[in-house]
Amino acid sequence: MRPLKLWLLDADVIIDLIRLEIFDKLTALHEINAASTVIDEVKYCIRDGVKVPIPFRAKCVDMGTVREVSAEPEELAEALNRIPEDQRSVIHGGELESMAVLVRRDDLVFCSCDAATIRTLPFLDLSERGISVERLLKASGLTQSSFEDRHTEAYLKSNLDIGKRNKLNRLLSTTLSSR
Repeated sequence: MRPLKLWLLDADVIIDLIRLEIFDKLTALHEINAASTVIDEVKYCIRDGVKVPIPFRAKCVDMGTVREVSAEPEELAEALNRIPEDQRSVIHGGELESMAVLVRRDDLVFCSCDAATIRTLPFLDLSERGISVERLLKASGLTQSSFEDRHTEAYLKSNLDIGKRNKLNRLLSTTLSSR
């Protein structure tokens, strides 16, 4: 398997991979990239009902296993302008910065488990560059006995399909209203 230039789109997916104890294995196999805002959102995970601090910046970014990438204000504005107004409120700062960088960097494959974010990706023409946690682990030769629904390939595809339908409906309604 060829190493991926992996873009972790939100803090949730990073936290889940750390909680499942597979994040370090992925950093050994792939180039891991994350947005500055996302990195700052990774603070803790819950293991066996206990809140466990994650020194993510010190352990991963400062040590060089995760590359920190930032978006420029113009890139943020462009991404935000392409996202429908009614969907902007569900996109957090880290996700917006991630999507802005993803638009710029076409060499990155993204991984996310956030439905709202995944549904927004078709508006940015990013649907084809995603990978689920399930598929990422399989492609990496790593095993996991069970997946949460949001980690599955079916979840990623279902939410991308919803986003594509939303984009098509918006285009159709815009076209019909301009007649």
